[in-house]
Parts: sequence; structure tokens; C-alpha cells
Amino acid sequence: MLAAPVASHAQAIIDHGTPAKVVQAGIRVGFNTSNLTTNYDEIFPEIAWNHTQWKQGVTLGAAIDINLKNYLAIQSGVYFKSRNNDFHYLINENSLQAIDGHCGAYYFEIPLLLSFRLGVAELAQAQIDLGPYFATGFGGKVKYTLFQSENDGSGSRVVSYDSKGDYFGDKGIANRFDWGLKFGLGFLVMQHYYIGAHYNFSCKNILKDIPDTNKRASGHNKAWTFTLGYNF
Repeated sequence: MLAAPVASHAQAIIDHGTPAKVVQAGIRVGFNTSNLTTNYDEIFPEIAWNHTQWKQGVTLGAAIDINLKNYLAIQSGVYFKSRNNDFHYLINENSLQAIDGHCGAYYFEIPLLLSFRLGVAELAQAQIDLGPYFATGFGGKVKYTLFQSENDGSGSRVVSYDSKGDYFGDKGIANRFDWGLKFGLGFLVMQHYYIGAHYNFSCKNILKDIPDTNKRASGHNKAWTFTLGYNF
């Protein structure tokens, strides 16, 4: 007598039915908050203190679901993302040198995720997504201000020097190509209305070695992305 209710409950959680659409496309809009981990404090012993800050960016894209079953799909798409972060370095406590800066970059990203769905497809489903992503950067800038104490003959004063450069390219600090892992959770209601949150972590070192030195820089992107969407 208990077998039927248990089987019915399991059916409600894992929908084994045939998908109404094998391929389903949708649009996604939202924001992200990103950061860049580096080893600059390790390769530059003169850095006494450093801190990086997460900053917000925009996420826009198109999603593609290949529905194998109602409970299983391959999820991909193409996304535009702006990634931003601030950085702060205290270079030398004795001479009072410090750097405040900002990195801003633009990427196209293609994820390739395995998506497990829990719930009834026609009503509401929770989506558990996991897989790699591949991204390429196409623009961006690095801006920073150097503050340092200088003696002008009448006493010490703090002066500042502004600098600006490319994020990518021959004179940039970063390589364009990036790849890593992406995972997260989404909810799809009535097969159309979507909300999701995902985390990206780069598995590739995106930073170039420091010019005119033998110092090997290492850096990895990381980001949280929050999106709303509609599936057609």
C-alpha cells in the first residue's frame, strides 16, 4: 500500500518523461561580481600589504538547452560579460609608496554544462549545473594611481602619478583565452521563466610574465553571476 505513494513522490522529484522540446533557447540578463587572484605579493617581496576587491559587471547572453530527458540536459550558450576588480598595494612602508588601481575587461564566454533537473517539467524545476566554460577577452583597461612621499626641500608631501594601459594585447597584463569550471543552481518555472546563480573559477593562469624580469606572474579569474531569463 505504501509503494504507490513512494513511487508517486519519486516521480514528482525526478521527471522521467519525454521533453516537450529537445532544443530550447532562451535569453539571460543579469550582473556578476568578479575578482582576480594574483601572486604579486609573492614575487615582489617589497609589497608589504595587498588587497583585491570584488566589483560588479554586466552579463548578457543566450542559453541553449539540449534536453535528453526531463531530468537531464546539456546546457550551453554564448554570454557577454564585463569583469571588474580593484586592487590596493602598500609597496614600501618606509617610503610610503602605495598603489590603488582598477582592472576592467570584456569577455565572451561559452559554458558546456551537464544540468540535472529536479521537479515536474511542466510546473517548476530546480537545475543543478556543472561543467567547464571557455572564454576569450576582447578589450579592457588597467588604471592605477601611485602615491608616494617626496621631499621638495621644504618638507615631505604625498604626490600621486596616474597610469593607464591595456588589459589584453601586446602591452597588456593578461592573455585573452581563459577556461575553468562553472557550477550553480537555477530554477525554471512553467518551462519559461528562469532565475539562476553560478560560480566561475579559472583553471588557467591568465597573467603574463612581468616584462624585463624573470618573475612569473600567476592569476586566476573568479566570479559569481546572477541572471534572470526567459526560455522560448
